Amino acid sequence: MAFGYAGKILRVDLTSNKIKEEELKEDFAKKFIGARGINSKILYDEVKPGVDPFSPENRLIFGTGPLAGTMLPAGCRFTVTARSPLTMGHGDANAGGFFAPELKFSGFDHIIFHGRSKKPSYLFINDGKAELRSAEQIWGKNTWNTQELIQKELGDEDIQIACIGPAGENMVKNACIIHGLKRAAAKGMGSVMGSKNLKAVAVRGRKGIRVADPKEFLKISEKILTKHKRPDLTLYGTPGSVLYEVNTGYSPATKNIQTTRFPGIEKISPKLLNQKYIYRLKACFGCSISCGRSYVVKHGQFKGLYGEGPELAAMWSWGTQPQVTSLPAVLKADVLSNQLGIDCIEAGNTIAFAMECYQKGIITDEDTGGIKLEWGNFKAVHSILEQMANRKGFGEILCDGVKDAASRIGRGSEFFAHTIKGQSVPADLRIKHGSVLGYITSTRGADHLRGLIIDDVLPIEYIKKNYGEEALMSEGIKGKGIALKWIQEMTTLPDCFGICKIFYILSAGYSVFTFENFSAMYKAATGIDVSEKDMLKACERVYNVEQAFNVRVGGFSRKDDTVPPRFFNEPTDANKWKGKTLKKENIDEMLDDYYTCRGWNKSTTAPEKEKLLELELDEIAKDLYE
Repeated sequence: MAFGYAGKILRVDLTSNKIKEEELKEDFAKKFIGARGINSKILYDEVKPGVDPFSPENRLIFGTGPLAGTMLPAGCRFTVTARSPLTMGHGDANAGGFFAPELKFSGFDHIIFHGRSKKPSYLFINDGKAELRSAEQIWGKNTWNTQELIQKELGDEDIQIACIGPAGENMVKNACIIHGLKRAAAKGMGSVMGSKNLKAVAVRGRKGIRVADPKEFLKISEKILTKHKRPDLTLYGTPGSVLYEVNTGYSPATKNIQTTRFPGIEKISPKLLNQKYIYRLKACFGCSISCGRSYVVKHGQFKGLYGEGPELAAMWSWGTQPQVTSLPAVLKADVLSNQLGIDCIEAGNTIAFAMECYQKGIITDEDTGGIKLEWGNFKAVHSILEQMANRKGFGEILCDGVKDAASRIGRGSEFFAHTIKGQSVPADLRIKHGSVLGYITSTRGADHLRGLIIDDVLPIEYIKKNYGEEALMSEGIKGKGIALKWIQEMTTLPDCFGICKIFYILSAGYSVFTFENFSAMYKAATGIDVSEKDMLKACERVYNVEQAFNVRVGGFSRKDDTVPPRFFNEPTDANKWKGKTLKKENIDEMLDDYYTCRGWNKSTTAPEKEKLLELELDEIAKDLYE
C-alpha cells in the first residue's frame, strides 16, 4: 500500500522474543479502515472465548489510521485494543499526542503483542527496525520518569513513548497507558500491558507518509484550517464545559451521583484555572485548536506542581465527584493519576463510591486504615490514589474499579456502585433518554464517548430532518434508536482514521463534517475510492464486529443493557427535571427500536446472521450461528 498507510503490521511474541512483519492488505484496510476498526477485527479473530484478559493469549493491539501523521489537522490518534479486564468484553482506548504519527513514520500501522515476557521489557522501533529491550532498570518507575529514562538510554529526546506506571505493573484493572504527561489510553489497557511484563513502546521514525493526491489533500486541509475554529476550546480546553455547570448549577458527575449540585463549583472554574495556573497552550500533532495546556502552581501547599491538562474528566473525577474545592488539590490528583498510570474516570468514581459508603456508615475508619473518606477531603483522595496504584491498604479493596470494590465490601454497597457492563458511569443519566441508550449499548461499557448526548444539548439538524423532532427531545423515545445508530457510526470513523474526535465530531455539532467529507479525505490520502455509503457501511461493520465479540467472548445479552438501580429508584434534583427517574418500560421500548435498526437479536443482542452476511462478515456469521 503506497499511500496513507505505512502498509505493515508488526507482530511481537513476548514469550519467545520473536518479532515478524506482516503486510497490511488493501482489501482488509478498505473493509475496516484502520486503527480501531482493524484492531477490533484482529481481536475478534485471535481472542477466543475463555481467554482471560491477563492470559498470555490475550492480544494487546496498538493501531493507527490512514490519516494519522498526514498534514490533515489533528491526525494524531492511536487506539489500543484488548479483552477488557473491567468489562470482560471488547476493550479499547484512544489517545492523542505524537505517538501515532511517529509509529507511522517508523514504518508500521499496527503492533500486535501476545505472550508474556519472562522479564520486564520494552519494545523499541527505529525506522522499521524493532527490538525488545530490558526494562528491569525502569520497572517500578512512574510514567513520566519512564519516558525520560528511555529517551536518555536511547540518546534521543524525540522518541515518542507509550508506557505504564505502577498501576499497570500491578495489574490494577483500571490502569491506563500514558503518552507524554497526560495523554491516556484507559479502559484497563494498562493492566493488560502489565500482565505481559511490557513496560513501554518507544518509536522513532523518519520515513514520512505519502498521500495519493497531494494537491487535493492540501486543498481539503487548508479549507479545514481556515473554516473550522473553536476559540472556546482554545481558551478553556475541555474543562470549558464546567462553565456550563457554573452558570446552570447543574453538575452531572457529583457526589457519586447523589445530587447534581456542587456548591463549590466556582472554586474549580476554568476561568480561575486560566487566571492562576495555566502556563501555555499545548497541541497534539497537527492540531490548530490546541485544546491542551500546561499548568504550574506557583504558591501555597502545592507550590512547584506542574502538569498538562486537566481534561474535563479530571475536573469531574477529582473535583465535583469527591467535592474537592481546592483547584491545586484537583491538579495534584490529576498529576498523580497520570504518573501512576491510573484512569481518572474509573478511579475517581471508585473513590466517590467509597466516600458515599463512608457517609452511610457501610465502611468506617477501621476499614480504611484511619483514612477519613469525607467529602472534600483531598488528602484522602491523594492517599487512596497512591494505595490503589500500589495495591496497598484500603486501596487494595478499591483498585480494580467500582464493581469489584462493591463486591469486596458488600454490606449493601452494591446499590451505590453505578456501573454498566462492569464499567463505572461517570454522570447522571436520569434526564437524557438518548444518553441512556448510548451508554447501555456502547461496545465498551459505560462510556461518555460512545454514549453521546443526542438530545436537546446538541441542535443536530441532520437528526431533526431525518429522524424527527422527538429524537432530539430529552425525554423523547421515538427516533432515538435510528438516530443513535447513525451517531455511533459517525463517531466510529475518527477512531478508524486516526484523527481527533473532539476536533471533527464533538466540536462540530455533527453538521460540519459528513461521510461525504470523510470519503473525500480518505480518497485523497490513500487513492482508494470509497463512496459515502461504503464508508458508512465500514463503520457499521466495525460496530458489529465489536458487538459480536461482546456476545461471543464477553457473554453479554439484553440483561446487561441496563442502568444502575439508583437511576430507576431515586429521583434527580437536576433543574427542570427535578423529581425524574428512569422508567424500565421506556428503556425497553428504545432498546427494541435500536435492536431492530441494528439488525440485532432482541434477546441475545447478537447481530443476526443476515446482518452479518450483509456486512460481508461471513466468518463471524459462521462462528456465531453454525
